[in-house]
Amino acid sequence: MKQDSMQLAAAEGGTCFYQAYDESLSLWPIDSEAFYVSTRFGKTHIMASGPKDAPSLVLLHGGLFSSVMWYPNIAEWSGQYRTYAVDIIGDKNKSIPSASLDTRADCVHWLKDVFDSLGLKNAHLAGFSLGGLHTVNFLLDMPERVERAVVISPAEAFISFHPDVYKYAAGLSEPNGADAYIKWLTAGRYQLHPKLQKQIKAGVKWQDEKRSLTPKENGFPYVFTDAELKSITVPILLMFGEHEVMYHQQMALERASVLVAGIQTEMVKNAGHLLPLEQPDYVNKRVMSFLGENEMST
Repeated sequence: MKQDSMQLAAAEGGTCFYQAYDESLSLWPIDSEAFYVSTRFGKTHIMASGPKDAPSLVLLHGGLFSSVMWYPNIAEWSGQYRTYAVDIIGDKNKSIPSASLDTRADCVHWLKDVFDSLGLKNAHLAGFSLGGLHTVNFLLDMPERVERAVVISPAEAFISFHPDVYKYAAGLSEPNGADAYIKWLTAGRYQLHPKLQKQIKAGVKWQDEKRSLTPKENGFPYVFTDAELKSITVPILLMFGEHEVMYHQQMALERASVLVAGIQTEMVKNAGHLLPLEQPDYVNKRVMSFLGENEMST
Protein backbone atom coordinates (compact mmCIF):
# COMPACT_ATOMS: atom_id res chain seq x y z
CA MET A 1 0.00 0.00 0.00
CA LYS A 2 2.82 2.38 0.93
CA GLN A 3 4.67 1.40 -2.24
CA ASP A 4 1.57 2.11 -4.34
CA SER A 5 1.14 5.57 -2.81
CA MET A 6 4.81 6.37 -3.40
CA GLN A 7 4.51 5.34 -7.03
CA LEU A 8 1.35 7.42 -7.44
CA ALA A 9 3.03 10.46 -5.88
CA ALA A 10 6.05 10.01 -8.16
CA ALA A 11 3.79 9.77 -11.21
CA GLU A 12 1.86 12.91 -10.23
CA GLY A 13 5.12 14.72 -9.53
CA GLY A 14 6.42 13.69 -12.93
CA THR A 15 3.30 14.96 -14.66
CA CYS A 16 3.58 18.35 -12.96
CA PHE A 17 7.25 18.56 -13.81
CA TYR A 18 6.73 17.73 -17.48
CA GLN A 19 4.07 20.43 -17.71
CA ALA A 20 6.45 22.96 -16.15
CA TYR A 21 9.27 21.81 -18.47
CA ASP A 22 7.07 22.24 -21.54
CA GLU A 23 6.00 25.71 -20.37
CA SER A 24 9.62 26.73 -19.89
CA LEU A 25 10.42 25.70 -23.46
CA SER A 26 8.66 28.87 -24.59
CA LEU A 27 11.90 30.60 -23.50
CA TRP A 28 13.87 28.71 -26.18
CA PRO A 29 14.45 31.41 -28.80
CA ILE A 30 15.19 29.29 -31.88
CA ASP A 31 13.92 26.21 -33.67
CA SER A 32 15.05 22.95 -32.16
CA GLU A 33 14.60 19.24 -32.67
CA ALA A 34 13.79 17.23 -29.53
CA PHE A 35 14.46 13.51 -29.44
CA TYR A 36 15.80 10.65 -27.33
CA VAL A 37 18.96 8.58 -27.75
CA SER A 38 19.55 5.20 -26.16
CA THR A 39 22.30 4.60 -23.60
CA ARG A 40 23.06 1.71 -21.25
CA PHE A 41 21.56 3.85 -18.45
CA GLY A 42 18.29 4.68 -20.19
CA LYS A 43 16.88 7.09 -22.75
CA THR A 44 18.56 10.51 -22.84
CA HIS A 45 16.53 13.54 -23.94
CA ILE A 46 18.27 16.02 -26.24
CA MET A 47 17.36 19.31 -27.92
CA ALA A 48 19.36 19.92 -31.09
CA SER A 49 19.66 23.30 -32.78
CA GLY A 50 21.77 24.94 -35.45
CA PRO A 51 23.02 23.81 -38.88
CA LYS A 52 23.36 20.04 -39.20
CA ASP A 53 26.60 20.37 -41.13
CA ALA A 54 28.26 22.69 -38.57
CA PRO A 55 30.82 21.56 -35.95
CA SER A 56 29.18 19.97 -32.91
CA LEU A 57 28.84 21.49 -29.43
CA VAL A 58 27.43 19.32 -26.64
CA LEU A 59 25.93 21.17 -23.65
CA LEU A 60 25.52 19.77 -20.13
CA HIS A 61 23.29 21.72 -17.72
CA GLY A 62 23.47 22.29 -13.99
CA GLY A 63 21.71 20.15 -11.40
CA LEU A 64 17.93 20.84 -11.16
CA PHE A 65 18.11 23.31 -14.07
CA SER A 66 17.65 21.00 -17.10
CA SER A 67 18.73 21.89 -20.63
CA VAL A 68 16.26 24.78 -20.72
CA MET A 69 18.78 26.83 -18.69
CA TRP A 70 20.75 27.42 -21.91
CA TYR A 71 17.98 29.58 -23.40
CA PRO A 72 19.99 32.86 -23.14
CA ASN A 73 23.00 31.24 -24.83
CA ILE A 74 21.64 28.86 -27.41
CA ALA A 75 20.82 31.28 -30.25
CA GLU A 76 24.33 32.71 -30.55
CA TRP A 77 26.09 29.38 -30.15
CA SER A 78 23.77 27.67 -32.62
CA GLY A 79 24.64 30.26 -35.25
CA GLN A 80 27.98 28.53 -35.86
CA TYR A 81 27.56 25.13 -34.20
CA ARG A 82 25.20 22.19 -34.22
CA THR A 83 24.29 22.31 -30.55
CA TYR A 84 23.05 19.35 -28.52
CA ALA A 85 21.54 20.36 -25.17
CA VAL A 86 21.59 17.10 -23.21
CA ASP A 87 19.37 16.36 -20.21
CA ILE A 88 21.72 14.63 -17.75
CA ILE A 89 20.22 11.27 -16.89
CA GLY A 90 19.30 10.81 -13.23
CA ASP A 91 18.54 14.51 -12.68
CA LYS A 92 15.10 16.16 -12.82
CA ASN A 93 14.49 16.50 -16.55
CA LYS A 94 13.00 14.58 -19.48
CA SER A 95 15.61 11.82 -19.66
CA ILE A 96 14.28 8.41 -18.61
CA PRO A 97 16.75 6.43 -16.48
CA SER A 98 16.79 2.65 -16.34
CA ALA A 99 19.95 2.48 -14.20
CA SER A 100 21.68 5.05 -12.01
CA LEU A 101 25.05 6.74 -12.53
CA ASP A 102 26.63 5.40 -9.34
CA THR A 103 30.31 5.91 -10.16
CA ARG A 104 32.45 8.36 -12.08
CA ALA A 105 33.09 5.57 -14.59
CA ASP A 106 29.32 5.26 -15.09
CA CYS A 107 29.19 8.97 -15.92
CA VAL A 108 31.89 8.52 -18.56
CA HIS A 109 30.13 5.52 -20.09
CA TRP A 110 26.79 7.36 -20.20
CA LEU A 111 28.24 10.37 -22.01
CA LYS A 112 30.20 8.14 -24.38
CA ASP A 113 26.93 6.40 -25.24
CA VAL A 114 25.37 9.81 -25.94
CA PHE A 115 28.23 10.73 -28.29
CA ASP A 116 28.02 7.33 -30.00
CA SER A 117 24.25 7.52 -30.41
CA LEU A 118 24.57 10.98 -31.94
CA GLY A 119 27.26 9.70 -34.30
CA LEU A 120 29.84 12.12 -32.89
CA LYS A 121 33.42 10.97 -33.31
CA ASN A 122 34.37 14.10 -31.38
CA ALA A 123 32.82 17.44 -30.46
CA HIS A 124 33.22 20.55 -28.38
CA LEU A 125 31.85 20.04 -24.86
CA ALA A 126 30.52 22.70 -22.48
CA GLY A 127 29.17 22.14 -19.00
CA PHE A 128 27.77 24.27 -16.20
CA SER A 129 27.90 23.27 -12.50
CA LEU A 130 27.00 19.54 -12.45
CA GLY A 131 27.57 19.56 -16.21
CA GLY A 132 30.99 21.11 -15.66
CA LEU A 133 31.93 18.27 -13.34
CA HIS A 134 30.73 15.76 -15.94
CA THR A 135 32.84 17.58 -18.53
CA VAL A 136 36.11 17.38 -16.58
CA ASN A 137 35.38 13.76 -15.67
CA PHE A 138 34.87 12.88 -19.36
CA LEU A 139 38.09 14.59 -20.44
CA LEU A 140 40.14 12.29 -18.21
CA ASP A 141 38.93 9.07 -19.85
CA MET A 142 37.86 10.17 -23.33
CA PRO A 143 40.14 13.07 -24.39
CA GLU A 144 40.05 11.91 -28.00
CA ARG A 145 36.29 12.60 -28.12
CA VAL A 146 36.56 16.30 -27.14
CA GLU A 147 38.00 19.06 -29.32
CA ARG A 148 37.71 21.86 -26.75
CA ALA A 149 35.96 22.08 -23.40
CA VAL A 150 34.21 24.93 -21.59
CA VAL A 151 33.75 24.46 -17.84
CA ILE A 152 31.56 27.05 -16.08
CA SER A 153 31.07 27.19 -12.30
CA PRO A 154 31.79 23.47 -11.92
CA ALA A 155 30.31 21.51 -9.02
CA GLU A 156 33.50 20.85 -7.05
CA ALA A 157 36.05 19.39 -9.55
CA PHE A 158 38.85 21.70 -8.38
CA ILE A 159 37.88 22.45 -4.78
CA SER A 160 35.42 21.15 -2.18
CA PHE A 161 31.98 22.64 -1.64
CA HIS A 162 31.34 25.09 1.15
CA PRO A 163 29.14 23.49 3.87
CA ASP A 164 26.35 25.91 2.91
CA VAL A 165 25.80 23.86 -0.26
CA TYR A 166 24.63 20.89 1.78
CA LYS A 167 22.61 23.11 4.13
CA TYR A 168 20.59 24.61 1.29
CA ALA A 169 20.34 21.27 -0.54
CA ALA A 170 18.92 19.66 2.60
CA GLY A 171 16.39 22.49 2.87
CA LEU A 172 15.06 22.12 -0.68
CA SER A 173 12.20 19.91 0.48
CA GLU A 174 10.93 22.56 2.89
CA PRO A 175 7.96 24.74 1.78
CA ASN A 176 10.12 27.65 0.58
CA GLY A 177 13.32 25.65 0.15
CA ALA A 178 13.69 26.19 -3.60
CA ASP A 179 13.16 29.94 -3.22
CA ALA A 180 15.79 30.09 -0.47
CA TYR A 181 18.22 28.10 -2.60
CA ILE A 182 17.79 30.39 -5.61
CA LYS A 183 18.05 33.52 -3.44
CA TRP A 184 21.28 32.20 -1.93
CA LEU A 185 22.75 31.55 -5.39
CA THR A 186 21.90 35.00 -6.75
CA ALA A 187 21.98 37.22 -3.63
CA GLY A 188 19.42 39.45 -5.36
CA ARG A 189 21.68 40.24 -8.34
CA TYR A 190 19.62 38.32 -10.84
CA GLN A 191 15.95 37.40 -11.18
CA LEU A 192 15.53 33.86 -12.46
CA HIS A 193 12.76 33.73 -15.07
CA PRO A 194 9.45 32.66 -13.46
CA LYS A 195 9.02 29.77 -15.90
CA LEU A 196 12.45 28.38 -15.07
CA GLN A 197 11.73 28.90 -11.36
CA LYS A 198 8.47 26.96 -11.76
CA GLN A 199 10.31 24.10 -13.45
CA ILE A 200 12.94 23.93 -10.69
CA LYS A 201 10.27 23.94 -7.97
CA ALA A 202 8.35 21.18 -9.75
CA GLY A 203 11.58 19.20 -9.98
CA VAL A 204 12.22 19.58 -6.26
CA LYS A 205 8.69 18.31 -5.47
CA TRP A 206 9.07 15.37 -7.84
CA GLN A 207 10.18 12.57 -5.52
CA ASP A 208 11.51 9.82 -7.76
CA GLU A 209 14.25 7.49 -6.54
CA LYS A 210 15.58 7.09 -10.10
CA ARG A 211 16.06 10.85 -10.37
CA SER A 212 18.18 11.93 -7.45
CA LEU A 213 21.43 13.86 -7.03
CA THR A 214 22.29 12.11 -3.77
CA PRO A 215 26.10 12.12 -3.35
CA LYS A 216 27.76 8.82 -4.26
CA GLU A 217 30.89 7.50 -2.56
CA ASN A 218 32.66 6.78 -5.84
CA GLY A 219 30.72 9.26 -7.91
CA PHE A 220 29.82 12.96 -7.68
CA PRO A 221 30.50 15.42 -6.14
CA TYR A 222 34.24 14.91 -6.55
CA VAL A 223 37.48 16.88 -6.35
CA PHE A 224 40.00 15.62 -8.88
CA THR A 225 43.50 14.75 -7.69
CA ASP A 226 46.62 16.63 -8.72
CA ALA A 227 47.65 13.71 -10.92
CA GLU A 228 44.26 13.60 -12.64
CA LEU A 229 44.28 17.31 -13.39
CA LYS A 230 47.87 17.21 -14.65
CA SER A 231 46.89 14.49 -17.12
CA ILE A 232 44.34 16.65 -18.96
CA THR A 233 45.37 17.39 -22.54
CA VAL A 234 42.18 18.92 -23.98
CA PRO A 235 42.15 22.76 -24.22
CA ILE A 236 39.86 24.14 -21.49
CA LEU A 237 38.21 27.48 -20.79
CA LEU A 238 37.33 27.63 -17.08
CA MET A 239 35.00 30.42 -15.94
CA PHE A 240 33.80 31.52 -12.50
CA GLY A 241 31.62 34.38 -11.30
CA GLU A 242 33.22 36.71 -8.78
CA HIS A 243 30.28 36.22 -6.38
CA GLU A 244 30.38 32.40 -6.35
CA VAL A 245 28.95 31.01 -3.08
CA MET A 246 29.43 27.25 -3.53
CA TYR A 247 33.19 27.33 -2.90
CA HIS A 248 36.21 29.64 -2.83
CA GLN A 249 36.38 30.31 -6.55
CA GLN A 250 39.76 32.10 -6.47
CA MET A 251 41.39 29.05 -4.88
CA ALA A 252 39.72 26.81 -7.46
CA LEU A 253 40.96 29.02 -10.27
CA GLU A 254 44.50 29.06 -8.91
CA ARG A 255 44.62 25.29 -8.44
CA ALA A 256 43.38 24.74 -11.98
CA SER A 257 45.90 27.23 -13.37
CA VAL A 258 48.80 25.47 -11.66
CA LEU A 259 47.84 21.89 -12.52
CA VAL A 260 46.12 21.94 -15.94
CA ALA A 261 48.55 22.75 -18.72
CA GLY A 262 47.42 25.50 -21.07
CA ILE A 263 44.09 26.10 -19.34
CA GLN A 264 42.44 29.50 -19.86
CA THR A 265 40.82 30.78 -16.68
CA GLU A 266 38.56 33.74 -16.13
CA MET A 267 36.78 35.43 -13.23
CA VAL A 268 33.71 37.30 -14.49
CA LYS A 269 32.51 40.39 -12.68
CA ASN A 270 28.92 41.02 -11.59
CA ALA A 271 27.99 37.35 -11.60
CA GLY A 272 27.85 34.39 -9.24
CA HIS A 273 27.26 30.68 -9.71
CA LEU A 274 24.59 31.15 -12.41
CA LEU A 275 27.12 32.75 -14.73
CA PRO A 276 25.58 31.77 -18.12
CA LEU A 277 22.23 33.18 -16.98
CA GLU A 278 23.52 36.26 -15.14
CA GLN A 279 25.98 37.45 -17.81
CA PRO A 280 24.85 35.74 -21.03
CA ASP A 281 26.13 38.36 -23.49
CA TYR A 282 29.66 38.15 -22.14
CA VAL A 283 29.64 34.36 -21.72
CA ASN A 284 28.24 33.84 -25.22
CA LYS A 285 30.99 35.88 -26.85
CA ARG A 286 33.78 34.46 -24.69
CA VAL A 287 32.77 30.89 -25.42
CA MET A 288 32.50 31.58 -29.15
CA SER A 289 35.91 33.21 -29.11
CA PHE A 290 37.48 30.25 -27.31
CA LEU A 291 35.89 27.63 -29.54
CA GLY A 292 36.83 29.69 -32.60
CA GLU A 293 40.50 29.34 -31.70
CA ASN A 294 40.19 25.72 -32.78
CA GLU A 295 39.00 26.69 -36.27
CA MET A 296 41.76 29.29 -36.57
CA SER A 297 44.44 26.71 -35.77
CA THR A 298 43.23 24.14 -38.31
